[in-house]
Amino acid sequence: MAKKITTSSPAKAVSAPAKIAAPAVAATTPVRNSAVPPKATAAPMKKSAPGYDQIAQRAYFIWQSGTGGSEYDNWTRAERELRGL
Repeated sequence: MAKKITTSSPAKAVSAPAKIAAPAVAATTPVRNSAVPPKATAAPMKKSAPGYDQIAQRAYFIWQSGTGGSEYDNWTRAERELRGL
């Protein structure tokens, strides 16, 4: 004689899943569509030409030191020194 296979537990009723609260939406930022720009580097500062007063003061100090020559020589030497030539 063949045995009938039966399940001992009755079928359970399936209930609807409980609703889960949606997570709070975080603030968004616009998307960048271009590449990230390279870091800016500081441009080297240009040496500005010395002013009349600066040249005159340097020429005076050259004359005062006793190592200068004529007024013109002191002036041109002061210009050369201040311009870095």
